[in-house]
This record gives sequence, C-alpha cells and structure tokens, in this order.
Amino acid sequence: MMRSDLEVFILAGGKSRRMGSEKGLVNFHGEPMIVRILKVLEKLDLPVRIISSNSDYLEFGTPVYQDLIPDKGPLGGLYTALEISSAPKIILLACDMPSINIEALHKLIEMSNSEELIVATDGKTISPFFACYPNSIKADVKRAILEDKLKMLDFIYNHPHKILNLIAVGEREVLQNLNTMKELNEAENNIK
Repeated sequence: MMRSDLEVFILAGGKSRRMGSEKGLVNFHGEPMIVRILKVLEKLDLPVRIISSNSDYLEFGTPVYQDLIPDKGPLGGLYTALEISSAPKIILLACDMPSINIEALHKLIEMSNSEELIVATDGKTISPFFACYPNSIKADVKRAILEDKLKMLDFIYNHPHKILNLIAVGEREVLQNLNTMKELNEAENNIK
C-alpha cells in the first residue's frame, strides 16, 4: 500500500467510567497509554489523528478532532475518522490498548489491500478497535448512527469483513484493552 492510502485514528473519547479517569492519559509503565501507542505509530510513517473531546490530548502534538455527531460512542468516532480522512482506508485503534506493536500493525496493513473491513481477533472475540475500515462504508456508518444502531460488532457482522487472527501470528497481548485500574495493574505486572 502507498502511504497516501492509509491514515490512523485513535479513539480516545470514551466516558472512562470504570477507569475513573481519562483512559488514554492513565500511566502504563510510567507513561500515558496513548503515548505508548503514538511511539509505535511513529515507526509506520502514516498520518495519525486522535478522536476526542478532551483537549488534554493536544499536548502530544497529534491533531485532535471532536466527534462530528456527538454522543454516538465508538461508531460516532469511526464516522468522524472516515469523514476527516482523505485516504481510501483508515486504521482505527483504541487508546486503552498499550500492547499494540509494530508487528501486529504490519499484519493489519498487509491484509488491508481488500475492500472489506479487516478486524483482529485474539481467538475469543473480534476487536473493532484494531481494524482497518474502507472509506466506502462512510454512508453506511452514518445511516447506522442516524438509526441509532450503535453497536460496532453488529455493524461489522452486517458488512463483508476479514479477520486477522493475532494468536496465529504470535501476537497474543495486542488486543488487551485496559478498562479498570485492576486490569491496568495486572497488565503492568504481567509484562516482563
């Protein structure tokens, strides 16, 4: 794929009720989770943007955009990313997945040559937040939002998609998202 074919968006707009504070700004091994992700993304040399209504994310030097249709959850974030992007495809990531690595991203990019959605699995569930979405679905995303059909997995299952099995390529921890301080502490203790 050419560099201009792909842009990366990090969703950092959740309510963070279970964490108790803004998830992407919570420290993981001494730095905000989103910083860990941004450092990995630097290796890709792709445009990166953050979707959030929290202006604190501006301190990282990455453009930050608010949802174009507020309060519609991750699907609203996906719509915002597709609307902002000038690329044919976007990679969508979550700010609370600090184990994202360059190898897994390369696998996702390798699969992104098709017109289908590409979503990753850890062998148990699929993740809409380590995924590649073609811009061609933008109208469908907007329609789902307007109809208040906001579940990301329902949207994915209703569209042609391929699954990247991260377990099969040895990337077991990539999809681990940290929603509570307990999960964060356990993850920090498990990393060597």
